Amino acid sequence: MTRNQWITGCLVILGATVGAAVTSPWAKRTFSPPAPATDAANTPHTRTCITLSGKRFEWNFPNPPFGTLSCSE
Repeated sequence: MTRNQWITGCLVILGATVGAAVTSPWAKRTFSPPAPATDAANTPHTRTCITLSGKRFEWNFPNPPFGTLSCSE
């Protein structure tokens, strides 16, 4: 490895570290999940799903998971 390649590699690592440190507060503010809802209207709808083997489980997402026979509404 030549001296120029080593310096370039160090600058890339340094730039990535500085970039992550600078953008971290913005990313936390932009992509953080909202506060949990406290009223009953915003609580997720829990459904009971049955797998192909007959096992029952609770599922609170709108789409049924892969490998289920049916889900209650």
